[in-house]
Amino acid sequence: MRKGNSLVLVVLLLFCWIVSVRAAEQVSGWVTWRVGLKPSEGTQRIRLWLPYPPTNAWQRISSPRVYGNYDYQGTFTDEKGNLVLYFEWHKLEGPAPEVVVSYRVECRERVARDFEREKDLPVDRAAFKEALSSNAYIDLRDPRLKAILAQILPGKRTAVEKARAIYDWVVRNMRRDPRVKGCGPGLICNTLSRRCGKCADLNSVFVALCRAAGVPAREIFGLRLSREVRDTLSGGQHCWAEFYVPGYGWVPADPADVLKAALVKGVSPTGPELASLREYFFGAVEPYRIELSRGRGLRLNPPQAGPPVNYFAYPYVEFDDQPVDPFGPEVDLEILWERAK
Repeated sequence: MRKGNSLVLVVLLLFCWIVSVRAAEQVSGWVTWRVGLKPSEGTQRIRLWLPYPPTNAWQRISSPRVYGNYDYQGTFTDEKGNLVLYFEWHKLEGPAPEVVVSYRVECRERVARDFEREKDLPVDRAAFKEALSSNAYIDLRDPRLKAILAQILPGKRTAVEKARAIYDWVVRNMRRDPRVKGCGPGLICNTLSRRCGKCADLNSVFVALCRAAGVPAREIFGLRLSREVRDTLSGGQHCWAEFYVPGYGWVPADPADVLKAALVKGVSPTGPELASLREYFFGAVEPYRIELSRGRGLRLNPPQAGPPVNYFAYPYVEFDDQPVDPFGPEVDLEILWERAK
């Protein structure tokens, strides 16, 4: 190839990369967590674990600030690779335990392009063992999973075709229940019986059906950001899903957000009003969210005294080695957002 042609090729590739980055919507700002703890009289030790978001291809986390009246603080990584901010209080005679964590986030829209064109390639089941297996929250032996797949998968050969059929089934047959606390427990046995729940419930059904169909899938736990200049993000924890396409990689999907939009707008999730949203959330997620952690049934680092943590999107607290409900009066959580100027 001539040098002139090589230069033209390099320029064209650089131009395409710049266009693709600029085409994706981006958002940046500061996220601040304020955690106040209210131990009962006689408590001797308090332990607090907070999720800290990773930097990856879709989000950049920088300029962390941590302060409070704790006696010990450390940063660790758990067995799943999640980042953990850990705090301890031993001297409880003074002011109530409090910690403030803030960091700058830069997020961009994640859009999987052309993944539907991938050929039907085999999955390395050993490499994706966890993303194809049961756990305490997803029981792949549930006969309802097999029955559902028998209805929707005939004629579907590729991972993308199977995942899309499952995505459409969740949108058609599930509903969002705003009465569920937090993101929901993500127990598919209960969700399949009730046919409703919150984001962890609904997207865990998508993950379970994908796994039962031989398509690797996993939940992602994070926090919604705001389109406002300043806002509260308290209660903004969210769960979405990813499925794996051999030869392409992980692809995002969020049927739970389609169902949330249907509830908010008062329309059918399968109606024409949400047609564009249904297409968007199969293969894309907007930039107004950050990933906090992955995995279920977590043993944190340092290890907690209590049982495995279902998922890590909320503060995990122990008073004298006893788990504390993060939604209870003992934990005062405020998450604030300030958009970059």
